[in-house]
Amino acid sequence: MQKNLLTALAALCFALATISQAPTTGLRAYWPMNGNFSDGGPNGINGTNSGATATVNNINAVNTAMAFVNPSSSPTPIVNQFASHPVNAVLNFGIGASFTVSFNVYFNSPFVATGGIYDNNLNQGGYGIYFWQAFPYPQVNFNWRNANVQTTSGAIPLATWLNICCVATATSTSIYVNGVLNASNNVIGTFTPSYPLTGRWGTMAASGFFPPSNNYNGFNGKIDEFRIYNRALTLAEIQQINALLPVQLTSFTAAKTGAGVALQWQTEYEQNSSHFNVQRSTDGVNFNTIGVVQAKGNTATASSYMYIDNTAKTLTTANIIYYRLHQVDIDGRNQTSSIITVKYETSDALLTILQNPAINELRLQLALKQKQQVQLIITNAAGKTTSTRQITLNEGNTFTALPLNSLSSGTYYITIIAGEQKQTLPFIKQ
Repeated sequence: MQKNLLTALAALCFALATISQAPTTGLRAYWPMNGNFSDGGPNGINGTNSGATATVNNINAVNTAMAFVNPSSSPTPIVNQFASHPVNAVLNFGIGASFTVSFNVYFNSPFVATGGIYDNNLNQGGYGIYFWQAFPYPQVNFNWRNANVQTTSGAIPLATWLNICCVATATSTSIYVNGVLNASNNVIGTFTPSYPLTGRWGTMAASGFFPPSNNYNGFNGKIDEFRIYNRALTLAEIQQINALLPVQLTSFTAAKTGAGVALQWQTEYEQNSSHFNVQRSTDGVNFNTIGVVQAKGNTATASSYMYIDNTAKTLTTANIIYYRLHQVDIDGRNQTSSIITVKYETSDALLTILQNPAINELRLQLALKQKQQVQLIITNAAGKTTSTRQITLNEGNTFTALPLNSLSSGTYYITIIAGEQKQTLPFIKQ
């Protein structure tokens, strides 16, 4: 009996170790962040620390991640905690390049200020990744050649470890959160990249100031397992890296049923997992736990789960319901999944307003049955057009935001025109 138990444990450990190996093909730099910024990759691009401190990683192992504590976002000379690495050609990608930046990250709570996670000459057309809360929710932004892709509402919880993969190709940029595609942008920037400045973690380079780094948008949180590849990783490879987290969530779906909303998810493996808190929101920002599902604990095989939200139909004012999973381990460690949505209405609406009243921007969900050009028109209560925007959208759901800073407070109307279809909805600008 003891021999069989030891054999089973050995098999489990082997399976967990096997799926936790990160890809090596195309790896250009790998900073484990084990109390320093030494490069464990093939090119020896060692970083220099300027104030960051060693901390614990996602499994609370000491001296296995680096922490940054910075006071605020400011263009004035302040002393920030950061680190930098030398200019190196193998990290300086050009027009048409494909590459991937992958890392584990922990964002401190509460939100302090916009923070540069990594900047390799972003202002010169290079690439950079930063954290901000310009909207009513936290976001990760991936900027390449002066074009952005941003994570969606609810995708970036505070005070929990996340795996982020930013992928660029010749035609798109994408962000994966915990092994799941969260946001993608088919608009490529027009800047020609140049790399005169050192790369850095923990701040962003503001080239209009001197010195051009160390003093702008200080990051508040922890960074671990930072890798850069000279190719776009596949979804399977991204999920392979994501397996470094305690539980790997491989799918999470929601569908309306006669009883309410059926939530289903699957894990590829689990290590010391305790339970899943099923969380729901009607605005994509404020989530409440509506149920608890016990986890399998330790397993190297796929596990499937289901939860029926039979109270969803009572949310009579909600056109869209947001769901996420809050996974808790036996030792109290936890992580939050990306957000998924269900349209809980019977009409074939083109347009859904995600937050009403609106303050600085009007956040919208657009639903198209085919790729086409649409026109978005904002009019005031008197019927006068205040702004017009034309965009080409792909089939399916698209999230976008229209700036409202130039509008005074009051009632307005947003109209979408897509071919022969047209829909108008009222909203309030606060």
